[in-house]
Amino acid sequence: MTCREQPKILFLDIETKLVELYAFGIRDQFIDYKQIKDLPASGRGIHMVGLKWAGERKTTVLTEWDHGYRGMLEGVHEALSQADGVVTFNGARFDIPKLQGQFLLERMDPPTPPTQIDLYKSARKLGFICNKLDYLSQLLEVGRKVKHPGLEMWIAVLNGCPKARAKMTRYCAGDVRLTEEVHDRLLPYIDNYPRLPGRQGDACPNCGIGTLTSQGTKSTRYFVVQSLKCNHCGAWSQGTRTKIAA
Repeated sequence: MTCREQPKILFLDIETKLVELYAFGIRDQFIDYKQIKDLPASGRGIHMVGLKWAGERKTTVLTEWDHGYRGMLEGVHEALSQADGVVTFNGARFDIPKLQGQFLLERMDPPTPPTQIDLYKSARKLGFICNKLDYLSQLLEVGRKVKHPGLEMWIAVLNGCPKARAKMTRYCAGDVRLTEEVHDRLLPYIDNYPRLPGRQGDACPNCGIGTLTSQGTKSTRYFVVQSLKCNHCGAWSQGTRTKIAA
């Protein structure tokens, strides 16, 4: 196995705050932004961010109470700027946009745009009956989410309960580790894995460990495309494309 410099891959998950608001009832209510309590403070809506670098054992959880709100965001901003790729579960629609909005509110420059690897998008292509992280992790036999009381924990955290904060921190760290485990199992089936730095040439774009070997070609309407397969993880990718003469 050829030793290559591996890209920096960051696993990330966030936990957001409840929105406190005023309402006249619980049935058939249209909620207007004027009903939100403590505007604009309520717009700063992240409790914590969990981070883990591929190849390292340590999982870091940055929290607003341990690091301060801006300090928490500065920590994740730095990590995003260093990462070659960021792996999330539904992060393309949720985690990353939430973080970008918070950077804006704190008058921070945007971090280096991350190359995103969203496992939720990949899982949806595999025909499972459910695409939730907890279901997939158990189905793939890599673990399960940390149990918690649900809404009660979020309310307690909002009210400053130390035990609830510690529990949420464990929950967030567990999700980050679970995201990595699911990523490693899904790896050969992620058909659009980006070519990260250090994975050029015959290096597998998915795992970066194995080398690609030619398995023949296939034809499209306009091209003959070389089919490549990794001898380590089994992922398929495309090689040279030769235009078919008219």
